[in-house]
Amino acid sequence: MRLPVVCCCLLQALAGFTQTPAIYDVVIHEVMPKPTPVAGLPPYEYIELRNISTAPVQLKDWRIAINKREALLPAYLLQPDSLLVLCAPAAVNSYNIPNIRGIDRFPAIADDSALIVLYDAFRRVIHAVDYHQGWYVGGKGIRGGISLEMINTAFPCSGKMNWAPSTALSGGTPGWPNAVGAGTIDPGKPDLLFASLTDSLHVLLQFSKTLDSALAADPARYQCSGGIKVNACRVIPPLFNNVELRLSAPLQPTAVYTIQTNGVADCNGEVSGIYNSITLGLPQFPLPGEVLISEVLFYPPPGIPEFIELYNASRKVIALNELRLCARKADGRFEVFKKIMNAGRLLMPGQLLAITTNTALLCGYYHCKAPENIQETGSLPSMPMAAGRIVLLRADSTVIDELPYTDGQHFPLASQLKGISLERLDYHLPAADGSNWQSAAATAGYATPGSPNSQRRANAGDSLNIALLPEVFSPDNDGTDDQVQLSWQLPGPGFVGNVIIYDLQGKPVRYLARNVLLGNSGYLSWDGIGENAVVLPPGIYIFFIEIFNPRGFVKHWKRTVVMARKLN
Repeated sequence: MRLPVVCCCLLQALAGFTQTPAIYDVVIHEVMPKPTPVAGLPPYEYIELRNISTAPVQLKDWRIAINKREALLPAYLLQPDSLLVLCAPAAVNSYNIPNIRGIDRFPAIADDSALIVLYDAFRRVIHAVDYHQGWYVGGKGIRGGISLEMINTAFPCSGKMNWAPSTALSGGTPGWPNAVGAGTIDPGKPDLLFASLTDSLHVLLQFSKTLDSALAADPARYQCSGGIKVNACRVIPPLFNNVELRLSAPLQPTAVYTIQTNGVADCNGEVSGIYNSITLGLPQFPLPGEVLISEVLFYPPPGIPEFIELYNASRKVIALNELRLCARKADGRFEVFKKIMNAGRLLMPGQLLAITTNTALLCGYYHCKAPENIQETGSLPSMPMAAGRIVLLRADSTVIDELPYTDGQHFPLASQLKGISLERLDYHLPAADGSNWQSAAATAGYATPGSPNSQRRANAGDSLNIALLPEVFSPDNDGTDDQVQLSWQLPGPGFVGNVIIYDLQGKPVRYLARNVLLGNSGYLSWDGIGENAVVLPPGIYIFFIEIFNPRGFVKHWKRTVVMARKLN
């Protein structure tokens, strides 16, 4: 006798029947990694889960792992769109919520960083979160008492961009909807960030986001130059943002290869159209002088991280896991070595790479023209604001490069030093030469992490050139000649510029630059707006340009431009 469908459903409900969950049916929804000093919640760590599927999920025999320490979850039927808070048994009674369970041997949640993985009863990864202190945007909550909350459950694999410090007055929302919850975010693209090698036959690709495992595991989506094919590939759990490729033939020493991806999507179906190729080669051991310190920011603005930029001055491919950074004490001894990264990311010949503790904060403040040349690390050496010594070395303590810096190396006419990096002028001169460093140009944003330095030593043939183009511009936002651009090429570093725009009556209408430190090359744009933020009338305008340096060089120019308007 067949039971009616209604009866079957009733029996299943009474038995607590659930379907086998899929990945992301249950997500890690909130994390309290550092509960003290308290902001309003009890002083205990917790993890909140949320069922974002349309069916109940039985959590019996599921596991939560924190930095590889695991705990077994109790039997609990998590209903659709419901929350469950997990914590140590001693913390349960401190929260006045029913949807909470104490977990025996609840793993400690590290303050600075942790990989949290949720496994189902069959040990399949359901969700994973790899947080670090940089997720506390703007430094909010980094001292403790504020949780990290997921913004939008529709993008569970978007990582850092889908998390934010709780805005609740109590510091978190355990058992309740997240305070930072929002309907839309920019989930970003699954950019190919860098490659490392396990051996000459195996390449590990690092992507910025969790991938669609089925698509990413297809060898046909990867092409390697040099006549080498991809025989097999494996998407590595639990974050599924690393893909290991097995090549048909070993990579050859000193050769450089390119790997191109095609249609590798993330779990939201997004595909990167820009950062989808990478160059690589077999790494070689770095020798002194082959990797150089190129730029440093040791006095950042409040809430912005420091950075140290490296330059591969050799023809070798260098693995970053061979390098360390540290500070040197006044007595000559080394402070604690800072490993740049565990994986052997490859630093290619001629490549720049800025090392920082928070890419999002750094590139939110400075213009990172080449975001692929920014590498996040756990910590940097101490860099006092007045003076210090930064050492780049190998794990065996062999010094590769060393920079003794002081704030006196900044441009002497600078009114303040906060937020201005020091740039190396010449890679052929030693870092210890104090005259080989200069403040980054104001016109370059006061720092150039991951990009060529705005200041460089004069080379033979460098000349002084000024150009103002186009000669006629029309600021009507039609996409054609909406701005006039003043560009320059200077014969060396350390030049200062003043640019004043006059009308035909000789009245100054816009101060485009006042004692601005210029880079060797650059530009300033004018959109026809006057000093009082009002659009100026059409007509002829005169640019008065003054460039000078502290050594007594002064030069002036006058250039005219016509601002036109369309007739109605």
